[in-house]
Amino acid sequence: MGEFLVLIGGLTALISVIAFLIGIVRLIFISDDKKLSLKIILYSVIAFIIGFGTCAANFSLSGMH
Repeated sequence: MGEFLVLIGGLTALISVIAFLIGIVRLIFISDDKKLSLKIILYSVIAFIIGFGTCAANFSLSGMH
């Protein structure tokens, strides 16, 4: 079960980094609506913290030699 949670946490962190970059690009280049871009950036930071925390809490080096 721990390996599954590490995988889910890692994927969440990866997706949140992509969403963060999309939010930055949208904020700088594309959008006139700054509030939506800032919401995307905020939610991606929150998702990264949750994903990284889940990944780090369940990661184990015991199977590696």
